[in-house]
Amino acid sequence: MHMAAAAQKQQVDKKSKKKVGQAAAPAPPDIFVGLYDGPNSESPLLPGSVTNEEAWKHGRLLVVGTQQYIIELNPPIVDKVELPGLPMVDCPICPMPSLLFAEEEYAQWQWYRSAPHQASRTMATPAEGTGSTAGGEAGHHAGFEAIPGAVTRLYVPTQDDEKHILRVQCTPASMCGAQGMTVGQPCHADTVPVQRGPALTAAAHRHPLTPRPLPAPGLRVVTYNILADQYSSQEYSQKVLFGYCPTRFLDPQYRRPLILQELLGFHADIICLQEVDEKAFAEFFLPQLQQAGFEGHYTNKAGTTREGEATFYRTSRFRLAARNDLMLKDCFKDLLQPPRQSNARDSQAAQRAQRHAQFEPMLRSSPQLQQVLQGVATIAQMTILEPVHNAAGTAGQDAAADSTSEGSAHLQEGSICVVNTHFFFHPNASHVRNMHTAAIMSEVQAFMQEQSSQVASSDRHGPTAVPSAEQSAQSRVSDAADSSSDRCKASVSGQAGFEQQPALVFSGDLNSDVNDGTPGTQCQATTGGRHADSFKGGNAPPPALLFCGDLNCGLNHGIPGVVQLLNTRQLPPDFWDWDYSAGFAWGPDSGEEEASAVESHPEAKQSQASTDGTADAPSTAAASSGADSNGTAEATAQVTGIPLSVPFQLRSADGLQTPFTNYVRGYAGLLDYIWYEPSRLKVDRTIPLPSLQEVQGYLPSERFPSDHLSVVYEFSWQDTTTQEIPTSHSPSEQKGASTYPAQPPTPPSDPLLESAMHDTHVLPDSQARWLPPEQMAEFYPIAALPNNAGRAVSALQHGQVIAVPTDTLYGLAADASSTTGVQRIYSIKHRQAHAPLAVCVADVADVHRYCCTEHLPEQLLQQLLPGPVTLILKRKEDAPLCADLNPGLETIGVRIPDHDFMRAVCRSHGGAIALTSANISGGTSPLSVNDFMHLWPQCAAVFNGRRILVDRAGSTIVDLSSVGKFRIVRQGVSLEAAAQAMLQHGLQQQP
Repeated sequence: MHMAAAAQKQQVDKKSKKKVGQAAAPAPPDIFVGLYDGPNSESPLLPGSVTNEEAWKHGRLLVVGTQQYIIELNPPIVDKVELPGLPMVDCPICPMPSLLFAEEEYAQWQWYRSAPHQASRTMATPAEGTGSTAGGEAGHHAGFEAIPGAVTRLYVPTQDDEKHILRVQCTPASMCGAQGMTVGQPCHADTVPVQRGPALTAAAHRHPLTPRPLPAPGLRVVTYNILADQYSSQEYSQKVLFGYCPTRFLDPQYRRPLILQELLGFHADIICLQEVDEKAFAEFFLPQLQQAGFEGHYTNKAGTTREGEATFYRTSRFRLAARNDLMLKDCFKDLLQPPRQSNARDSQAAQRAQRHAQFEPMLRSSPQLQQVLQGVATIAQMTILEPVHNAAGTAGQDAAADSTSEGSAHLQEGSICVVNTHFFFHPNASHVRNMHTAAIMSEVQAFMQEQSSQVASSDRHGPTAVPSAEQSAQSRVSDAADSSSDRCKASVSGQAGFEQQPALVFSGDLNSDVNDGTPGTQCQATTGGRHADSFKGGNAPPPALLFCGDLNCGLNHGIPGVVQLLNTRQLPPDFWDWDYSAGFAWGPDSGEEEASAVESHPEAKQSQASTDGTADAPSTAAASSGADSNGTAEATAQVTGIPLSVPFQLRSADGLQTPFTNYVRGYAGLLDYIWYEPSRLKVDRTIPLPSLQEVQGYLPSERFPSDHLSVVYEFSWQDTTTQEIPTSHSPSEQKGASTYPAQPPTPPSDPLLESAMHDTHVLPDSQARWLPPEQMAEFYPIAALPNNAGRAVSALQHGQVIAVPTDTLYGLAADASSTTGVQRIYSIKHRQAHAPLAVCVADVADVHRYCCTEHLPEQLLQQLLPGPVTLILKRKEDAPLCADLNPGLETIGVRIPDHDFMRAVCRSHGGAIALTSANISGGTSPLSVNDFMHLWPQCAAVFNGRRILVDRAGSTIVDLSSVGKFRIVRQGVSLEAAAQAMLQHGLQQQP
């Protein structure tokens, strides 16, 4: 407690001293000291016997001689002012005051600019220019001039401020009841000289499309992996992962203002951030965004690394109804434990285990998987937001800025459940991401059911008490010391439950890359999009779901299980990426493996931190069908895949057409998504991502503060008066498609490919997929990029023929199980009916599905494939191939091209593809799309890659159908390497 002074009434009696020959000095006069019980001398005079505790009350008058003092108890004080970030032109600055006995809302602000001759000639580091100094009288600002109109806490430097030092003065104040406003002493802080930021910032071409917030009930959503400070600051990141980026652009003090400027310029309603440092949230993003009208909360990952996810919402549009922080490891830890019902916590664990019973067979068969799931620190934020309604019944004060669009009056704006997550990355951990997706969806369903029951209870018993502002504030930052069970419970921060079933927003860095392929089956929306009995909340429509984030699941190698599960609500046990994960484990010998993974894929920085000290680094130990942790044989085989189902069916806002959101050296792919529930919401507009020309190099950079791009979409509510829900979605269907091109920019996978794709044009889906050959007009090819694999699959599944590049020649392809497709290949090529066709598959495991391989030496197939080799093997009797494919032959030619696009198509298709060269039989073998332009009209789609830089010999064909022998049927590309590999494995060459 601060006291102004202590006083009492007294007389001063001092002994005088005399010198020899001098008279005694006169006694000093008495000084009156009195304390009055009020603000003036008319108030009663307090006796000298009053205690200190009783004496010093706010507003009393202290008189000492002729001086009068008003007692101020706990006067407002500003201890210091901090200025986070590097000041740059056009980047907002929000000072951070440390206040005592004062309220931020009453603080008074004034900004100053240094006089021209005072501007520093050197550019100091941020830490050198952010000190605080008490006082603010005239003269304390010598060399500075007040900036007219700059009297708010938030200030955006202008070009006039460049090279000048800025000073901000904060004067603390508080309300003292009847005494009114009390003002304290000011304190100021200085910046370093203001720098000019990038000539073009990351969103320079996007912000003009979002000049103001949308009027209700429109909804603008942002998801953004902002690259955690602790990752960008690591020496390994600066020298290896992001060695192409100058170190100064990786400094958090440089990056944070650019991120903030980008976020504010989108004028979003909901913002989901991933890789947010705990300190950055508390000291920078939360106070900065609060000044812009947002509230938000942070959840740390389930380990010791202090980074996690943050969700923000515009307070003029939404209020927080409830939130739940889910640690994914908790979903699996009790599955194999015997049930206990001794207390409420055991009961909750039992209910959670029941929700996730579908995982039990896989966990029971693999102790390694159990360990992995307890070592991964992934969390998910679930936030239920209710719309804020004004007296006129419209949502949000921002709605007044624009009139409601025609016809929107009858659209009912509901609540939103925002799910924000960032999935664990490791190239061999797709099974973890699959299981996490299913677990999150089940927990979201349970959470929403719980909130629905609270609504019903509130209706019966009256509303529950709303927590105080202090209680709400305490939940903003998760306490790492809390136990898992305590941190994983719902935290209600507003009215219990919600007025309507909420729409669900799933946001985050999902580490799921669409470059692996696009779904062959479009999401078929149904009313509700979930089990009919999922929600018991009365007559309100079922909630819509928005799921945003970095899923760390790319499409570069085929449709990942996460994408398949979200699109179709189902994932079969034989889905291709289950097998990719069979050997993944935690192990002490994995350091070298992990370092390799990080170097080959920069997103692996997440896997290093995701262990968070709770487990060893991941390894890809050799998978065996029967080996326990001690390496001994087991009687039962490991379950590597299980059927999964989820209660929600979602659709990706971009239709899985975005080529990349993460672009670093060695990798470009779609990792960041916004999934939505089409029964309740629809996409109105996409805010286009920067083009390849805008990016101008790898991320991060001077202009782009993160290694990811921000993803922004605008939604509106479906008309609930009709049950008609669109069954397909593409960017061309969105409102404003004429402004935003349907074809996304070509990802910079390789300079030759970039050159080949420069002038390509993509047909509308209705033409490229469905028109029969006789109706096909002239058209330009589609880019042969993995994110276009879905277009190829759609054509194949409808019995069409497509033209595709491989690692040797351009080919004609059809579904190998389709009689119509196979017959069309023969017709287009004018091929003799007895001439056999080869088939193409995605992985070595697929070869065993179609061919007899038991006689081959181990590892031979892995050494030969993928590559420019076609292997002739005995065809399995039950191989899922059509009868018209090579009838009468016991053998089949099979190959795996070393080509990302073709392998993505095969994976997404889920079966073998009949493949032959794209020419008339006997014609010139094609190395580019121009070599067979006469065949284009007969193809449902032509996919254009770069010109194939090999001779026209095609693949080397090898007959391996005999035990211990091989025969070269056709000499082609890599003949010598193929022959040498077979000789090394002890096979004898036959003439």
